[in-house]
Order: sequence, then C-alpha cells, then structure tokens
Amino acid sequence: MTLNYYENNVPHLIEEYYQFTLSEKVIPFNSTIIPIGLTHITHAFYGNHNGMLKSDQKPVTGTILSGQFVRSYEFFSETKANYFGISFHPTALYKILNTDISKIKNKHVLLSKFHPEFDTKIDKVFEDYTTPEKMAESLNVFFSNIELTTNENTKTIDNVINLIKSKEGLLNIIDILDQIEMSQKTLENQFKKIVGLTPGKYIKLYRFSNLMRKYESQEIDFKKLIFMFNYYDRSHFARDFKLFMNETPKSYFKNDYPLIKAILKK
Repeated sequence: MTLNYYENNVPHLIEEYYQFTLSEKVIPFNSTIIPIGLTHITHAFYGNHNGMLKSDQKPVTGTILSGQFVRSYEFFSETKANYFGISFHPTALYKILNTDISKIKNKHVLLSKFHPEFDTKIDKVFEDYTTPEKMAESLNVFFSNIELTTNENTKTIDNVINLIKSKEGLLNIIDILDQIEMSQKTLENQFKKIVGLTPGKYIKLYRFSNLMRKYESQEIDFKKLIFMFNYYDRSHFARDFKLFMNETPKSYFKNDYPLIKAILKK
C-alpha cells in the first residue's frame, strides 16, 4: 500500500491531490476510513471501487464522488489498484457543481450519474494520465480555469470555515455569529447546502479530526490533547469517538490502521 501527495496550486479549491495504490502483496485489503470534513473525487485507473459502493452494487472502474461523511466507513479491495484522488476545500464542490452538497452526505456516487457534464470534462483530464506528477499539473490547470458559482453566501461560508480552522474547532455557533452578518437560521441552511453538513456537525468533526492528527503526529501527550480540545473527561471523548469512528477508543487503539495513520500524518 502506498499513499503519496502531489503539488497543489489551487488551494482555494483543492486541499490535496493524492495517489493510492494497492499491490498484490496487500490483497485482499481492508481499512476503516476516518471522516475529515472534506469531499472527494476518486478515479480508478485500474482496480475497482467495490469498497466505496453499497454491497448490492457491482464494482466499477471510473470516477466516484464522495460527499461529507460524519462516521467512518469501510474500504476494501480484492484486486490490486491504482487510484488518483482529489480532496476539495469544504466549499469548492458547491462552487464547481452549483448544487446542494448535502444531497451526497454519507454517500459515494458515480460522478457520471450525479453530474454528467462535469464528469465528461474531468474525465478528459484523467484520460491523459502518464505519471501522478503530470496528473497533478494537468488538474491544476483544469481547476485554475474552471467557472465557479460564487456569491455573498459562499464568501461568508468561506470566512466561517477560515474561522473554524483558525480556532482548531474550539468555538461554537454563537462565536461564529458574532463575526458574521447572517442570522443563525440562514447560516445553518447555507452552510449545509454549500459544505454538506450543518455548522455544528462540521465543528465537532473538524475538532475531532484535528485531535486525531495531532495524536498520530505525536505532537503532545494524548491525555493533554483530550482536555485541550474541550473534552471534559474521557467518557465525553469516548462518546464522540464512537460517533465518528463506529467503534470504541479501546477497540481502535489496539488495532493497526496503516491507511488512517498515513492520512492523518499528512
């Protein structure tokens, strides 16, 4: 298993480009995927997406669109594979597709079915794949020239996302409303439409994923991290952990999840 990242020149739209490959040595491959508050596009050059679709759907090659997930999910593959992926800035997918992103919450869907026009455009880029470095360069050009839907609402939500990141998720809705000219109801509706989650859920998810990143990077003692991120005690942390990870902290920490560690150490 390898996971590599590549240069991104459009940070207002893209968080990261990555290539994920599975060799014969690791097949069959199975891993939990942690939610990190981002939407994704994943293109399979070979292999399939059988770990990202419902069990009753046939495995497919091609391009999969992944919405915001609030709980972990299982990824598995029975064949070797080569994927190239795009992680989007929280507001980017709405600006690109001009559609309600909450429609794909907790879902993996075929991009060709969800948005055929955009699928046709980006597949032309994927068709020219030679190396991952060249793929990232081509996508940088593609996204630098793409037409976007922007308005006062997207500008406000971008400001809210920046505020959440600057505070590492250690704030609440009232703190946000003090910084913007928008009612709470409008904020809730627009944030959900543009990002895919309500601001409250996004804040909790961002705080949790940030804690997990710091833990995997061994920046600070785990006990100190729990209190630093406003968890009142271990039981409070355990409740959120089970909510996002579908398992208890005890179960998670006794297992080895190399893919999660690779993602969180980025």
